[in-house]
Amino acid sequence: MLSKLKIENYYKRKAYIHYSNCHEDANMIIKNANVNIKNILSIASGGDNSFACLLLKPERVIAIDSNITQVYLVKLKQTAIKYLEYQEFLIFLGVNEGNSLHYFDKIKIYLEKEVLDYFEENLFLIKDIKLVNCGRFEYYFNIFKNKILTKIHNKKTIDKFMSFDNLDEQIKFYKQKFNNFRFKMLFKIFFSKMVMKKLGRDKEYFKYHKGSLAKQLKTRFELGVFNNLNKYNPYLQYVIYNKFIELPLYLQKNNFYEIKKNIDNLKVECKSLEKQLNEDMAYDFMNLSDVFEYIDNDLLTYYENKIYDKLQSGGRVIFWNMQNTRQFTNKFNNLNISIKNDLAFYYKDILLYQKD
Repeated sequence: MLSKLKIENYYKRKAYIHYSNCHEDANMIIKNANVNIKNILSIASGGDNSFACLLLKPERVIAIDSNITQVYLVKLKQTAIKYLEYQEFLIFLGVNEGNSLHYFDKIKIYLEKEVLDYFEENLFLIKDIKLVNCGRFEYYFNIFKNKILTKIHNKKTIDKFMSFDNLDEQIKFYKQKFNNFRFKMLFKIFFSKMVMKKLGRDKEYFKYHKGSLAKQLKTRFELGVFNNLNKYNPYLQYVIYNKFIELPLYLQKNNFYEIKKNIDNLKVECKSLEKQLNEDMAYDFMNLSDVFEYIDNDLLTYYENKIYDKLQSGGRVIFWNMQNTRQFTNKFNNLNISIKNDLAFYYKDILLYQKD
């Protein structure tokens, strides 16, 4: 049996996986992309949203990440999409029950040596934790589910909260039953900056953050619950259950096979955004996750100018703010989209800009 110590020691290493999934709503990316897209630049992270970008039928998606372990993970998933069938892929990820190692053995002859070496050295990520759960951020949610939420509500109450077909009834249940004193108190502690630094995200991610992170996240949690049915929200399901019931966009069956057809149009590289923007390539669309939260406003202006230069006329860029407010100020047309129906409720802003 896999020990807790082995898992925690893995996340203390230099080369660990930060995110096994993308935590930005892929629907917002696809709905707000411009048309006739040829080249897309995307932050790799867990790979989900870079795969989803293939649904736009571009000639090329370049997925970049400065963390080599994220690149290994996305290349592993890319190979699995290419060589596995749909149900096999879901088992391989750990979304569905089954022998994930069997499918790793099936695809490993196609893997680059560095990718193969990393996952053979850390085989427990596939066999025990499962790929869908193997990031440090996902481990943080696992602690919330097993150590916090179970001390607040029983399974019946949790299942009820996640099952409503009517938004008014869901809101009423949340206010009267789910959002009790213990939930308020433990949410405030667990999602505090101090605890998240220790268990969920690297300390440098908080360099520019001000105010109470837990208070901000509670407000956004309620915005999500008050505007979207929980039973159809895979991002909330993962926090509450540590599994997907409603599948993210790239894992839906029809989308999987569309992505599979175009999987060779995805190129994954370990590279900084700055270095990629210095390459001789123009883009029609950029999905930049929340990368600007971790830089100051002077550097943001630098990136704004670089992105403007690298976007084709009519091209768009989308990014999120979770902790800090970052906005482009000068050259772009702000398309002003609402965060209200963004299913990934952690974020306070979603920014969409277009180059005219």
